[in-house]
Parts: sequence; C-alpha cells; structure tokens
Amino acid sequence: MGFDLEKYLNNSKRVDLAEFDFSRAREYALTEDEIRCLQYMMDVESSTIVYLRAVLRTSLIDDPENVAFLSCWAYEEYFHGRAIREFLKASGVDVEADHYIKVKHNATFRESLEEFGTSLLGRFSRHFHAAYLTWGAIQELTTLEGYGVLAARTSNPLLRIVLARIIKDERRHFSFYYNKARQSLTANRAQWLTTFLLKRFWTPVGSGVKRDPDVDWMIRFIFGDPAGNTVAQRIDATMSRLPGLTWFNLLSQTATN
Repeated sequence: MGFDLEKYLNNSKRVDLAEFDFSRAREYALTEDEIRCLQYMMDVESSTIVYLRAVLRTSLIDDPENVAFLSCWAYEEYFHGRAIREFLKASGVDVEADHYIKVKHNATFRESLEEFGTSLLGRFSRHFHAAYLTWGAIQELTTLEGYGVLAARTSNPLLRIVLARIIKDERRHFSFYYNKARQSLTANRAQWLTTFLLKRFWTPVGSGVKRDPDVDWMIRFIFGDPAGNTVAQRIDATMSRLPGLTWFNLLSQTATN
C-alpha cells in the first residue's frame, strides 16, 4: 500500500453540501444514539485545527510532504464537521450557533497537557515524528471505521450517503499517516519511543475534546457488540503490521474494558 501525495493534493476538496438533498432529511428518522454519535463526531472533526496548532510547533513541519498534507487535511476535516452539523440541523436537531466555542471551552485539561507534551517532545527527539504519525494513523483508521460502523447500522439512507462521502476522505488521510509512519519506524529508537508513548499515553479519538463519560459511551456504541469488536480487532491487526508494533492491541483492549 502506497500513498500518492501529488494525486491527493490535486484532488483535495471540501465536502460540498450541494452533493446532498438535505430538503428530504426529515423524511428519515434518527435514533437518539445516532444523534449522540454524530454530535461527538462533529465536535471532533471541528476541533482538528486545535490538533494542528500543536503539530505546527514541532519538527514535523520540517518535512515538505507533511506541510502539504496537513494543510489539506485540516481543511477537509473542518468541512466534515460542517457537513455533519448541517445534516443534523436539516434533520431537526438543534445545534447552537456558538456550539464550537462551548466545546472548546469545555475541553479537558488533558487536551492542553497533550498539546504541551507534543510541542515539548517534538523539540527534543528526532524520532517524535514516528510516534506522531503512528498515533495519527490509529486515530484516522478508528475514525473511518467508526463512520463505517454507523453507516452499516443506520436505517437512514441520507445519513449513509453523507458518511460514505466523508469516509472517502478519511481513507486517504489514514493512508498518508500509515505510510509515513511505516517509513519513520525503521529505526529501533523510533519504534521504542512510539511503543512507549502509545502504551503510556494513547487515548481514543475525541479524548480531551470530549469528557471521559462521552468517550466511554462512544467506544461502547461503536465497538461494544460482536460486530464492533471485530472492527476493533481489524484496526489492531492493521496497526500491528507497522515496524515494531507487533504487540498492538489497544483498540481491542479498550473495547473490552
């Protein structure tokens, strides 16, 4: 599996709301769990710019390929959040105009600590980029698989269309992180640092932006049944193919706790 950066850059674009017929959104029902899941996803996608802020203080941006990708990545992720928000509003779900501000202000101390740690570690270890890229690959794969689980479960045909469009972007995002991580993990010290950080500090997508009870609920909702647990195992199997990560079992472990 490889990643064609030039092809990605040439084809990068926002999710266009004109792709969807939101005028029919209220014809299809959403369950309370689906609404809660979508609100979680919306908040995480809309907070991508916060993650980017920490990365910009590290040596990761000394690589022109990383700069090019991250510029498009943050743009596309923002429009994922916007597409979910507009879908929810069209479906009759109230989303306050200042919702993002409230999410940002309610972010936990962990988010600030992780941002500080990322900036600090990125200054002192040349192998930091391996850990960051691996972490990013886990989060992107978890995200696209999570969207896939929701799309497979829902009886709402319009939601399936919206999620399928977002998944296309997330698959490319994962591919970039995964392939760059594989290149960066060739050194034994990079593998050691990455393993240490993941085992000690990794948390599921949304931790920091969302409170722990919300994160726990989301993990149960996506991975809590047998089908979801199979997805978690698939994520682990994919990540374990990276150099030095044969031990990787974090998603399965989190899903069964």
